[in-house]
Amino acid sequence: MNKRVMRAAFAAVAVGGILMGTAGPAAAAYDKDGKLESGEFGFYYNSGRVGCIFDTSTDNNFADDRFKDPSNVNCAGEGQTTNDNTASYWNRSVFVEYVWTDWYKEGIRGSLPVGYYGDASDTFKNKISSCSITT
Repeated sequence: MNKRVMRAAFAAVAVGGILMGTAGPAAAAYDKDGKLESGEFGFYYNSGRVGCIFDTSTDNNFADDRFKDPSNVNCAGEGQTTNDNTASYWNRSVFVEYVWTDWYKEGIRGSLPVGYYGDASDTFKNKISSCSITT
């Protein structure tokens, strides 16, 4: 009986370790570090994908988010709130990204296909307040 319990416990720990090992990199992809990596959506402070970056995938409220300088060169917008301050973006995720002009998916909605990058239209420039990969 003891051997059976030990085998079951070992199997549970092994499965848990495998699941934790696969969850780690996925969680790290959305760490909002200012480095736009594959799988993320990037918001830029200035047009033309210039200036500091806010990188994420889903965020219901940009009010507590800030643009970060990924290369320590004092880029434009460093430390500024992301809310109503985005001029361009790049969708590096594998999903269509949706943006809204108000918090919690309210206001005007726009969609950006996978791989899309460019300047925000007049409707969205400096007016984006939330984003999500689901509608």
